[in-house]
Amino acid sequence: MAMASRRRGRSPPPAAAPPPRDPVPAAPSPPSHFPPDLLRDVASRVTSLHEFFALRAVCRAALPLAAPSLAPQPPLLLVPDTAAASHALLHVHRGFHRFRLTRTHLTGETADVHSLGCRVAVDLRERCQLRIVHVLTGERTRLPSPPSPFSGLLLSGDLVVAWDSNHPSLQHCSLGNPKWRVASAIDPFRFHDLIFESGTLYALVTPGYRLAVVRLSDNSNSDELELEFLGGELDAETSRQNSVFCLAECCSELLLVTRSEEHHHRRQTFHVFRWRSGEQEWDRIARLGGCALFLANYRFAGCLGPHHPEIRGDCIYYTIPGLLRVHSLVNESISERIINYPIGKVPMEFCQSVWVFPSMC
Repeated sequence: MAMASRRRGRSPPPAAAPPPRDPVPAAPSPPSHFPPDLLRDVASRVTSLHEFFALRAVCRAALPLAAPSLAPQPPLLLVPDTAAASHALLHVHRGFHRFRLTRTHLTGETADVHSLGCRVAVDLRERCQLRIVHVLTGERTRLPSPPSPFSGLLLSGDLVVAWDSNHPSLQHCSLGNPKWRVASAIDPFRFHDLIFESGTLYALVTPGYRLAVVRLSDNSNSDELELEFLGGELDAETSRQNSVFCLAECCSELLLVTRSEEHHHRRQTFHVFRWRSGEQEWDRIARLGGCALFLANYRFAGCLGPHHPEIRGDCIYYTIPGLLRVHSLVNESISERIINYPIGKVPMEFCQSVWVFPSMC
């Protein structure tokens, strides 16, 4: 009994219970519904796509992907991304967005990309396919490639127009009927540049850089093209001194942008002319009312109104490989900003970048 009692021993006393902690309140869930007025006010102050999509997630997509909600968003550069075999969006001041375009949106294949506001057109030459892609939603419309090579592309509503500056013909189709039609002008006219402004299709026609209204036939059995010239040839001095001519628009006004090469200063200088319909002539201007023009490959990409966050007014923004340049129309100064690519991105000398405007959704 004594041995048994020695082996039995006693169980250790139970561990003391830890002292009670102060309860930590759970983080409140964000409201799933904002009053409409408050939501619009918050969206008007958001100047980052990251913040915009975060706000949209909180309010359960009650914030539409539409121009009023995205009005404060600055333009972005769509650039190739070899690491993802696709493209990425670049904010010129804040760097690359985490938002990426996967291969289902754009492809790493050889392609030409054209700026169409918040959309881009991707010409997949190897597939004989043209894709029109909404950059923010990924929505795609597939069309067959135009029958002839083209250098410029426009989209107005559901009308797609393609042209090449060395040919006298226009190629056009509608998104609902992707059968391309070809309409030609009378020789020796060539379509140097085109633009839609307030629903009207304008063309800069060579020789002479004359302005004309283009009317395409609505008859599906006809490929007629009518040109209504609005004035005479551009004056000889302006034609001789400039090497770039492109149509643009700002605040519902038709503009002509030219670029001259000043050899003694070794710099490029832009000039802007406003079309005066009453006098049927171009009038040079030095200000844009605080607005800014954006060019991609020396073609008009878009215009932003005055007092837009992070954008300088009365300037022209344009890119060359590796650089973003801002040309002031007021004093003709030019500022440059190096576009720093992270390691693994495509070298800038091979980069084709185009502007994307979330505010034009």
